[in-house]
Amino acid sequence: MSTFEPRSPYSEEELKNLYPENLELRNVQVLFRHGERTPTAVRLENAGVARFWPFCHSAKAFTSAVLGNGQEWDHLRFERRIETFEESGSAMVAASPEKHVDNICLQGQLTDRGRETTLALGMRLRKLYVEQLGFLPSYLDDVNKTFFLRMTPIPRAGESLHQVFTGLYPVSFRNPNDIPIINTRNPQDENLYPNDANCRRFNQLARSFAKLAAETHNNSPEMQYLQEKLGKWMPDGQKVAVDGHPRLSGLMDTTNAVLAHANPHSLPQEFHDPEVRRIMNDINVDEWFRGYSQSSEYRRLGVGSLMGDIKDRALQTVKGKSTIKVGLYGCHDTTIAGLLATMGAFDNLWPPFTSSIAFETFHDRNQKPGLLQSLMRRNPEEGWYVRVRYNDKVVIPKTCRKPGNHLEGDESFCTMTAFREMCEKIAPTNWKYECLQNMGNGHGIPPVEPVE
Repeated sequence: MSTFEPRSPYSEEELKNLYPENLELRNVQVLFRHGERTPTAVRLENAGVARFWPFCHSAKAFTSAVLGNGQEWDHLRFERRIETFEESGSAMVAASPEKHVDNICLQGQLTDRGRETTLALGMRLRKLYVEQLGFLPSYLDDVNKTFFLRMTPIPRAGESLHQVFTGLYPVSFRNPNDIPIINTRNPQDENLYPNDANCRRFNQLARSFAKLAAETHNNSPEMQYLQEKLGKWMPDGQKVAVDGHPRLSGLMDTTNAVLAHANPHSLPQEFHDPEVRRIMNDINVDEWFRGYSQSSEYRRLGVGSLMGDIKDRALQTVKGKSTIKVGLYGCHDTTIAGLLATMGAFDNLWPPFTSSIAFETFHDRNQKPGLLQSLMRRNPEEGWYVRVRYNDKVVIPKTCRKPGNHLEGDESFCTMTAFREMCEKIAPTNWKYECLQNMGNGHGIPPVEPVE
């Protein structure tokens, strides 16, 4: 499945079971993969996939902050067109197969379809947290006291965040003079995705698991099936392989992008074969995400720092140090799958576009306030719980299933203490420092340390 197909809103009966009266929802952190996009590279042109897709109407509505003559800030509105090369080497304006030159997308760009689905995600969040639960106000007057917004430096993640927030609070439901703060980081500091480009040890480990996947699958019956089905579309007579050119993950990326748009630049029927898609999923998931289920070092360097951030924001609510009720994070498929696999809650299906994880923090209404707990020398985390929902379905971290680590009678509500300890176990004290450790171990696979 390349595009997430959301379920209908929760029924009243489902809401009563999901949100018991004795538990008060106090904080929500939603991390979501960006919406549908174009392929990240040009592939499969010989199979009919167009190089340029005319599905980005945002290209006609760009706005840039500019400094005016009076030293005051203004806005420049402009339209964008893309240049490319003719076969002769001369520059030319890029066009779709239908000769459209407007609305042309860059590689890896959020498309109109991607904007629609991320807007719809925001609308689903509004339906649940505003209309059904009353957790958030209908009209938002002070966004930065209520929301923490963060995105990766990759444009499609930021644009998806804009769409989700707009779906949650359309212009007519918020103060137009209240400007939201959106947090981002320089690439070398980014932990909102597994940062192999800026973590040398993680890059080394990722290459090791990629090599292992190639050795495991390249000569398998499943890969032979892919070769029989897709081999004729490989360039220059190359074979379909984990480490082929293009890589198998690249073939799946382009396939999913095309299928998600149901566009006229379609693929041959072989790429629609359910068995082809299943095998591509299974092998690519093994290449990209096996490390999380098998290596504590991989978990620490891949998503450990992010898990630490999620834990810290939940604890700020417990300690009464924050008024933030909702965190929205625009991120990527590798973020979503990495987090789920690290918690032992991954279904081994590549996260579709606009997939989301919600970390919900609850407080038992029957527990005394945190200050009184402290005065009585009780655990201030007592009576606090965290629940995880992935694509609107409850998932249970492996550690939360253990006796004593969850609300009595319901494993889905992980005690805050168990959740904190799980996060602290994999959160590096100094991520940048650890990214430079163990480099002498080369490209070997680390000892197997499964998720506990």
